[in-house]
Amino acid sequence: MASKDRVLGEVRRLASFDENGIAHRALLILMLALLPACGGCHKTDAERAAEERAKIEKRIRDSNTLVPYRALKLTLRAHGAEDQPEAVTALWEMVQETQKLPQRELTPEEARQAAATYLKLAIAFYRAKQTLREHDEDDYPLLWSKLELAKQTRPEPPLPGYDEGMEHLFEGLLLVLLDTVDQGNRLPMTDLTLYEFSRATPQPGWPALLRTVSRAGRGLSFMQARYHYASEEELTAYVTEVEALPEVDLRLLGQLSHGGATPERTREGLLAAGYFLRAWNRMQLKRDEPAADDVERGLKSLENLGIENELTWWGWAFVHYRREKYPEAAVSLDKLASSPYVDEPTRQELQASAEELRQHGKSLPIFRQHRAALILVRALVARAGGVEELLVTLLGEERARQVYEPVAWMDRVVQGLAAVKGEDVVREAGGVMDKALEAGNQGWSTLKEKLGNSGPP
Repeated sequence: MASKDRVLGEVRRLASFDENGIAHRALLILMLALLPACGGCHKTDAERAAEERAKIEKRIRDSNTLVPYRALKLTLRAHGAEDQPEAVTALWEMVQETQKLPQRELTPEEARQAAATYLKLAIAFYRAKQTLREHDEDDYPLLWSKLELAKQTRPEPPLPGYDEGMEHLFEGLLLVLLDTVDQGNRLPMTDLTLYEFSRATPQPGWPALLRTVSRAGRGLSFMQARYHYASEEELTAYVTEVEALPEVDLRLLGQLSHGGATPERTREGLLAAGYFLRAWNRMQLKRDEPAADDVERGLKSLENLGIENELTWWGWAFVHYRREKYPEAAVSLDKLASSPYVDEPTRQELQASAEELRQHGKSLPIFRQHRAALILVRALVARAGGVEELLVTLLGEERARQVYEPVAWMDRVVQGLAAVKGEDVVREAGGVMDKALEAGNQGWSTLKEKLGNSGPP
């Protein structure tokens, strides 16, 4: 809008300067012709973020990846309810069948049996698609309540104000954590995390810390889905809110975590996470100077916590590089290369980059590559002892086991469904949809795409 006002002002100035001048009239016509384009060339970050949020909503509505996930959650929450949908009964039986499958490497005979089980599960999902149009998981008891009842204990809420939105928040945080550390990139987590955070709407009764953490989760999920302007909004709001959190709210995280933490250390840790996340997002927007400022702020928080690891070495390498302190950047890369938690190809690349800095001080591709984040994440997770051990550290052994087991099961289900042929599902389910029949040999992914725009089976 500011750009349009400036152009209009210039147009008026030229018109009043010489209404009869041919040159000015020609320029006036040209500027008026270019005016519509001017407004579209200078969108603000807020406008771009709004467009991205609209795309996120559409992506969630149209996602085929969410079909089995939402069906699974609906099944878990609706099972045993008086008004549970008929399709839930069939799905529940198949869920129990998949839980009985061995978790070790299968023999040829066990592999055939597992394939048959996943085919039946795929058919159950196929037939339950209409159920998702008529029923919603939040119409049924919380998943936490169902898990507590399964243990034959009274379902006490884990936190004051615990509701559907808070449960979606915790599920989203877990999924975004696993999406970040998923080295094999096997789990189709992106749509799942977007879905969970879209429903994690903070309520007035929530602790302030959780309202703030929900912003970090959305920001990270937006960034991983490459909606960088929307991510910038969320992460900036997150950092601002963390700095303003009172100590009484910061104590909540110490109560939730296994080891506990003082409010001061909690704030520094939350700030470090926010600054590093926003820095990485800003790098994707090619805003390296603001990113370097954020990294330096995050490093100060980690220094206050007494932490030195792969993240700090990479951070100082990046900051020194942006400040044109190439020898210091090379030293930090040397430290990162010496870590026992990076693989040999990465080590060699880091060493070569350090040597390049010493000799020429040229641009480092490793700072631009998406896998630079993977290098750090893998190293930090390996240092922590793996995903399972990381969850144990954060949550304690019993709660970590409760959290990780269903996610590991979901991983096995996704891999099993991926091996199912679309034409087998259609044939066994009755073959009543022409569009599904067109899927042919292209597998389960293609079938889901076809089903996403079709009527009920």
